[in-house]
Amino acid sequence: MKTIITVVSLTLLWVSAGCGTATVVDEPDPPPRRVSAKSALIGRISQALDVTFTAEYEWSEGSTVTVWAAEDGTWRVDVPGWGHGGAVDVSVAWTTGGFFQCADEVCVKLAGITGEIPEDYDPKVQRPFVEWLPLLLDRHLPFAVSQEGDCFNLTPNTVVVDAPIPAGQWCLDQSGTVLSVAIEQFGTLTLTGPPQAAAATVELPGEVVEGEPVGSEAPEPPEPTPSPSETSAPSDSPSPAPEVESEE
Repeated sequence: MKTIITVVSLTLLWVSAGCGTATVVDEPDPPPRRVSAKSALIGRISQALDVTFTAEYEWSEGSTVTVWAAEDGTWRVDVPGWGHGGAVDVSVAWTTGGFFQCADEVCVKLAGITGEIPEDYDPKVQRPFVEWLPLLLDRHLPFAVSQEGDCFNLTPNTVVVDAPIPAGQWCLDQSGTVLSVAIEQFGTLTLTGPPQAAAATVELPGEVVEGEPVGSEAPEPPEPTPSPSETSAPSDSPSPAPEVESEE
C-alpha cells in the first residue's frame, strides 16, 4: 500500500512540474495586407460620391469657385470673371429642369436634363465634381495610379487610348472630401476652407429667360458709325461737262 501511494505521489509531482514549465507561444499577427494605390483611390471616391456640401475652391486661373452639391443631387458652380474675357461672373447649374447658365441675374437653358453643356459655354471646373468622380470607380481606366499621402497621381499607360477623363492629380481625404484637383485642361482647384452644410436643393441665381448664353471670349466691339462731319455733302453746283475735242 505504501508503495502504491509513493508511485501516485511521484506521478502527481511529475505532472505538476510539467504543467508549471509549459509556456504559451503567441502566434504573430499576419502583416496587414497592402492596399494598392488604385484601390485606395476607389475607396475614397466611393466616399466622395455620397458627400453633399457647399465649398469654395481657389482656381489657379484667377478666381475663387463656389461649388454647391445639394442634398437632392442638383448642383451649381459659380465662376467669377469667366464670361466675356473676365467681365462677367457666370454660374452653371443642373436642376430638375436641365442645364442652365446664369449671368447678370438672368438664366438661360443650355440643355435638357440628360444633355450636356455646349463646349463654348463650358467653364469645365464643374467636371471633376459632377462628371469625372463616378468614372474614377472604373478599375480599367488607362492610368497608372500612384499615391503620396492623400494625393493620387493618374499617369497615362503606355498604350495610347482615348481616356474618358484627363490625367492629373486628385487629393481626397479619407472622408471623401475633395482637397484639390490639378488637371492640365483647366488648371488647379484647391479647397480654401472646411466645406459648409449642403443646401437642400440648388436655387438658380436669376430668372429663366430666352436669350443667348455668355461665352468666355470678349465680344467683338461694334464697328464705329461715321459721324455726319465725316461724310461729304453733295455739291449744289453742277459738275462741269467734259470738254470735247473738235476734229479739224
